[in-house]
Amino acid sequence: MNNKPPARLWENFTALGIVQGTNFILPLLVIPYVIRVIGADGFGIVSIAQVIMMFLSTIADFGFNLTATREISLNRENATVVSRVFFSVVFTRLLICAVLFLLLLAALALMPQWQEYSRLYLLAFVTVLGQSLLMNWLFQGMERMRLVMYISLLARIVFVALVFLFIRTKEDKDYFIFFTGVGNLLAGLMSIWVAVLVFRIRWVMPSWARIWKELKDGWHIMVSNLSVSVFMYTNVVILGVFASKEMVGYYSVAEKVVMAARQLLSVYFQVIYPQVVQLAQRSKQELHGFLRKNYLPFLGAVLMGCTVLLLFPEFIVSIFLHENQAVAAVYLRVMSFVPFVVCLNIPVYQLLLAHNEKKSLLRIFLTGSLINIIMNSLLAHWLGAMGTCITVVCTELLITTALVMAANKKENTRPLRLFL
Repeated sequence: MNNKPPARLWENFTALGIVQGTNFILPLLVIPYVIRVIGADGFGIVSIAQVIMMFLSTIADFGFNLTATREISLNRENATVVSRVFFSVVFTRLLICAVLFLLLLAALALMPQWQEYSRLYLLAFVTVLGQSLLMNWLFQGMERMRLVMYISLLARIVFVALVFLFIRTKEDKDYFIFFTGVGNLLAGLMSIWVAVLVFRIRWVMPSWARIWKELKDGWHIMVSNLSVSVFMYTNVVILGVFASKEMVGYYSVAEKVVMAARQLLSVYFQVIYPQVVQLAQRSKQELHGFLRKNYLPFLGAVLMGCTVLLLFPEFIVSIFLHENQAVAAVYLRVMSFVPFVVCLNIPVYQLLLAHNEKKSLLRIFLTGSLINIIMNSLLAHWLGAMGTCITVVCTELLITTALVMAANKKENTRPLRLFL
């Protein structure tokens, strides 16, 4: 059975884990300094711009992190196909960036409340451009994630250096996101250069027909990703309408712990995805063997981690809070098994992606997002932060159940047969 050697799997997992760990740790080092310099109000303005750029980056990515990765994984030995996909994705992303930039200019012209911060938003757009140039999807499809680690670490070092060197006064707030973008832009250009050298990319002029095909292929995944971002990042906003700032703060601490655990799941998802794509096309037996060997142990580890969150939430939230820890601990205990629920859907989600079931995924995530927003609006009004916690748990259970049912229908087999 030709499954992925554990050494390569763990090498990719470690590389991506270091990248995500760096993304988590560096803000803890940089943000306190930035808040001291630009003030809490200035940081609030910057944070709003960051959220907007995050949504624009999701649109610019257009689902290529999954669709292009799938195509590269299936054709990694075919240099012609790899080159064609490479230039098609790069050109398509740049085209989307151009359209988004024009829309941003229009928004700045038409919305008076944004005009005061025009320079901030224009500089912040560099993050969208930099994110669009990153070749993570290519390295992931080729299963060479160590290269991503080196490039990402260099970008983060540049970002931190620029922040401490040039952000000195309150008026420098506009440059915080810009420096993030400069780091991403540098990483993007480096990743293109490394990709051309390592994978022997040859110039292939992308046709308009090919670009249109990439847009059609990525459309459903982009909307799905956008839906996930909406329900993951609007819970705090909705809660803030009905609850006090203190309650929102306590909930945010619990949510950040859960989100940190989800980042680990994201790393694992990216590591095994190319292999699942190949095995799903080749042999069900090999796929089941791969999941038994590499997924079940990880699922067990996640279960143990969630049990720790359930039993010791006070200790965990004490890292972030020095008072009223019991309140945040209750919220964390309620959401403690959310990472386990999400981990349960990884095999079925990837199976649907491997079989190009993009419309099914769009329906599931769009429905889940709408239900989350409606349910949170009602429960947060009645129960405060506890209502938001219940909403998060119910939404993840609903999405996981829907993904399992869709995979069951596609494979015409019981979900557990995937790895038992």
